[in-house]
Amino acid sequence: MPRPHLRLDANSPTIIVPLTASDLSGLELDAAAVAAAPAGVAAEWRVDLYEPFTAGSGLDPAPAVAALERLAALLPDTALLVTFRTTAEGGTAEISGPAYLALLDAVAATGLACAVDVEYRHPMADQAIAAAQRHQTAVVASNHDFEGTPATEEIVTRLQAMEEAGADVAKIAVMPRSAGDVVRLLEATERRYRDAQIPLITMSMGGLGAVTRIGGGVFGSAATFATVGAASAPGQLPAAGVRAALELLHG
Repeated sequence: MPRPHLRLDANSPTIIVPLTASDLSGLELDAAAVAAAPAGVAAEWRVDLYEPFTAGSGLDPAPAVAALERLAALLPDTALLVTFRTTAEGGTAEISGPAYLALLDAVAATGLACAVDVEYRHPMADQAIAAAQRHQTAVVASNHDFEGTPATEEIVTRLQAMEEAGADVAKIAVMPRSAGDVVRLLEATERRYRDAQIPLITMSMGGLGAVTRIGGGVFGSAATFATVGAASAPGQLPAAGVRAALELLHG
């Protein structure tokens, strides 16, 4: 049976909820919460939080593939984005370049993930994008800045570079220090949206940037991350409330 695709449209942003459990029983609980969430949500599985994989010798992909198979069985109608967030971009586990590539290749080969996240500044990014697309799995290229908010032109440049690298979706998350930083992220999103040939996902993190998680679609962001359990990044809001807000904004 074909897996659901990750539907992305700034006119009706998709809610993506994180799966953050450290073991299989926890993932099963996460999946049950997603199944009870508002209809139409997608899910992002954070493999860097999953200890059966991160604690393995040499980081063999097999435990991650087995867990993905279980998630797919529990969530047959939910689009699954698979992410290993490296420590360089806010993740929790170390991984070598070859292991990172092997993981994304193995996950994409299953056909169970609608997309894999590839950090566009990772040394293995080009190979990871090519590996995923060989298996006809979409790529969400990503960049996370927990230290601040780059200049508008720099944000636009990064999003454009992701598209030029061959990604199917371009994602950036930044940390605001002022309301002006939030405005800068939204301005950059709108500017890139005019020319982009792929969907964008952008957000300003933390409480200060929460407005971007609700109103980002107006500026061109096609998805937002919201919770049905534990958050995976600062400022994520409960999915039910986000759905209500999006319905008010987008009808």
